[in-house]
Amino acid sequence: MPLLPHPGLAAIGWDPDRRRELADMGVDRLVPARILRVDRGSVLALTPDGPVRATAREPLAAGDWVALDGPRVARRLARRSEIARHAVGGRSGAQVLAANVDLLVVVCGLDRPLRPGRVRRFAALARAGGAEPVVALTKADLHPDPAAVAAGLRSALGVGALALSALTGAGLDPLATLAAPDRTLALVGESGAGKSTLTAALAGIERATRAVRQGDHKGRHTTTARELVPLPGGGALVDTPGLREVGVLDLSGVEEAFADVLEVAGACRFRDCAHESEPGCAVRAAAAAGLVDPAELDRLAAMRREAAAAELRANEHELRRHGRQGARRSREYARLTRGRRD
Repeated sequence: MPLLPHPGLAAIGWDPDRRRELADMGVDRLVPARILRVDRGSVLALTPDGPVRATAREPLAAGDWVALDGPRVARRLARRSEIARHAVGGRSGAQVLAANVDLLVVVCGLDRPLRPGRVRRFAALARAGGAEPVVALTKADLHPDPAAVAAGLRSALGVGALALSALTGAGLDPLATLAAPDRTLALVGESGAGKSTLTAALAGIERATRAVRQGDHKGRHTTTARELVPLPGGGALVDTPGLREVGVLDLSGVEEAFADVLEVAGACRFRDCAHESEPGCAVRAAAAAGLVDPAELDRLAAMRREAAAAELRANEHELRRHGRQGARRSREYARLTRGRRD
């Protein structure tokens, strides 16, 4: 297969490394594509000739790169990043929200109280999955001083923050600049925060939106599926439905999300200090001195416990799965060797 750029795909991240990965499969008829949306029973994928419907046997997510063999997905290319949360509804395992994402944009509406703990959780998901978090403070036209809120977030949480308004267009250019031709953004946040409106403004398309309830500022789900949208100037973004639960999975992501809080952890007496009740904890001492918000320590401890529990459940699931596979192999071996003499 010639290693040439594919028209249309290059604008949303198709690059020489991915071309080599596809060529190494050694099957000339395979066609590269990027998953736009995953529906029940099929996926919508963008190919060099435009969008097509295809079937897939393995789980896929919006943003995945795949090799198509006719109307089916033959193979998923290696993911460079994935945004995943703990599965909801009492299920175990991870739910991948988007794949091959460079920047996770946490959308928070300034028409409602800001929730720093929720922003921390999204930052943990981003860093655990290999993406960089940034906060988009939407509906800036409804707040008396949105720039101060953004500056406060940058200072308190150590994440990038932009104040913008899709209604007036203020602040959209800095966010659009982040979506270079080789970058993919994913928008996450609660319903009614303005994700679909922001997607429409950046992509120059019409998307259905609904008004939020005035009493509690709760939004109604407008976006019903995670969908990748190519941007006019290159790059892409993934619009997602509103998320009520943001379960963390990975301890390393939690540590990175709280890097500002843990800045003094190197001075703790014990190297494995959990910063809860250990003697000589420099982090708790900083909190007592007013240098660290005690509420942030409580959030850190809660998210650490949550991530540790998720990793334990995942390990138990793997052990059970391998145990079942091992038992089946043993039975198959016994069946095949029955009656044989050594």
